[in-house]
Amino acid sequence: MASFTQRVATAWRALVERASGRMPSLRGTRTAAGVNVTPEQSLQVMAVLTSVRLVAEAIATLPVSVVVRRGRDRVAPSPRYRTLVKLLTVQANAVQDAAEFWRVVVTWLLIRGNAYVFVQRNGAGEVTALWPVPPTDVTVLRTPTGQLAYRLNHDGKETWLPVEKGYVATDQEILHYRWFGTGPEALSPIGVARQQVGISVAATSYIGGFFERDATPETVLTTAANLSDKQWERLVAQMEDRHQGFENSHQIAVFEGGAKLERVSLSPADAQFLAIYKLTEGKIASMYGVPPHKIGDLERATFSNIEHLSIEFVQDALLPPITRLEKVTQRLFDDEEMRLKFDPKGRMRGDTAAQTAAYAAGRQWGFYSANDIRAMEDEPPIENGDIYLEPVNMIPAGTAPVQRDGLPPVAIAQLQPTQYRALEQTRRAAADDAPAWATRVETTLAEFVRDQRDQLDASPSDEERATWDDLLAEHLVPVLSGVVTEFGTRQAETRGDVFVAAQTVNWVTAVAASEARAFNTSTFRALGADEASAVRVFDDVLAGIPGWAARITNRSGAFGRHEGAVQTGATAKRWRYGDDDQHESMHGETVAIDEPFSNGTMWPGDLRAGAANAAGCTCGETFDY
Repeated sequence: MASFTQRVATAWRALVERASGRMPSLRGTRTAAGVNVTPEQSLQVMAVLTSVRLVAEAIATLPVSVVVRRGRDRVAPSPRYRTLVKLLTVQANAVQDAAEFWRVVVTWLLIRGNAYVFVQRNGAGEVTALWPVPPTDVTVLRTPTGQLAYRLNHDGKETWLPVEKGYVATDQEILHYRWFGTGPEALSPIGVARQQVGISVAATSYIGGFFERDATPETVLTTAANLSDKQWERLVAQMEDRHQGFENSHQIAVFEGGAKLERVSLSPADAQFLAIYKLTEGKIASMYGVPPHKIGDLERATFSNIEHLSIEFVQDALLPPITRLEKVTQRLFDDEEMRLKFDPKGRMRGDTAAQTAAYAAGRQWGFYSANDIRAMEDEPPIENGDIYLEPVNMIPAGTAPVQRDGLPPVAIAQLQPTQYRALEQTRRAAADDAPAWATRVETTLAEFVRDQRDQLDASPSDEERATWDDLLAEHLVPVLSGVVTEFGTRQAETRGDVFVAAQTVNWVTAVAASEARAFNTSTFRALGADEASAVRVFDDVLAGIPGWAARITNRSGAFGRHEGAVQTGATAKRWRYGDDDQHESMHGETVAIDEPFSNGTMWPGDLRAGAANAAGCTCGETFDY
């Protein structure tokens, strides 16, 4: 018996087949020039072939990477994305490497206006292969709810896909890359420019026939009267003897009987036709954003502007399709911060002078170290290669403040190697490192207090207190779980590993109950004080919520970092002093990962050593592996 999921999928596919709707695309038809033009036939036009090949090959040769953005940091994807990253950067499927895969996709995008990729998944929903599908084998459908679906009409021979012919794929199974247009299908560039391409096809055929059939002589000798056979032979012999050959050039020509010599050139119509042919090629190239010099037209190219024309090629011809590739492919990622990136700087690989200048500028101005440059050149690091230089004519960053008249000094942060910048984050309190989470905790507490204010005007009974404690704990659990997961994931990703939030459920539940009880106790104690005004009490509580939120966020974030280190195999931990006076003496204290520090805590803010010891703690940890 078919599973429920299979029955739902079958019913859905039957629905979209009946509800199909398709915007008619522009197909190749006969043009005003009298020739038929289809996207594939258009590649016989040199301007089309050259433009498409240049763009497709250029994009296919660019370095491709997958990165995860964490604020200003860029980290490697977690190991669970290892297969997907390999498909996008190394081998797209069993028969195509990544470069060939992207070349095929871009070629279809440029001649057909639409490129389709079937996403093959295993039973767990993980992507296992990416298969390009010819646009001619795809029919775009639309459901009554507005979703798109795709009927695959492949033959299984020339085009093979891991599904049967006629399979209707959902929009989650197809990556649809569009060129330009407003409907569910993009317009075909060749269809839009059919007339221009047709003129070029006709012109190419005409020029070929012109040279095949043309019998126009280069020089004509005319006479005033008819010549006898002997006179004609004598005149031709005279011309050949006296003027034929390099050694007879520039000799005086003497003609008898009123004979005249004339040179013949192309007719104005033929000359104009060649000019039109050249103009048409330029327009075809401009359709793809390709500068004329890239297709061999150097008429307007000079040594002074050739560099700018090459820059225009990257900006106008490469970046638009690259952006479409990056944005559409991002649908494969569950993490919203994960990005596919084509690096146009790869275009400099053949320009040693430009690449060296870029490295030199980065080294001089301090945003590249020697090892950064060596890594980009796939060279191993060198000793002391992580030092960043600073220009001698500028104030060293972090050593002196900038003083402006009438204003307080402004300190400039020290630019440090990447590993030290990552280390600096672990030293900051969680509320400072992730202020958005502190705001969410603050919002949760404020909304809870406003509900209390509407329902309480005096200190509640013990039974009512327990109810309020349970209610606040219920509100805090998802927020604290988010804080722990955020900082646990950050720590795990420094090791290229995955944080398992499920292992922290018990801790989050217990701490949420503890924090709720402590927060409510403070409120209820103030309500029970003699002559206490409920309005004033709740106003005071609301005013103090930012401090509560910061402390709760710091404790949860510190636990998340510690748990992330434990899950990824840390062997030791080192205390990093924040700005609270009580822990200054512990700075640098190192213990095993499963042992407490000298103050009895397992991590900064741990409540097992008492609330007084954890209150106001903004310290952090670093870990040894």
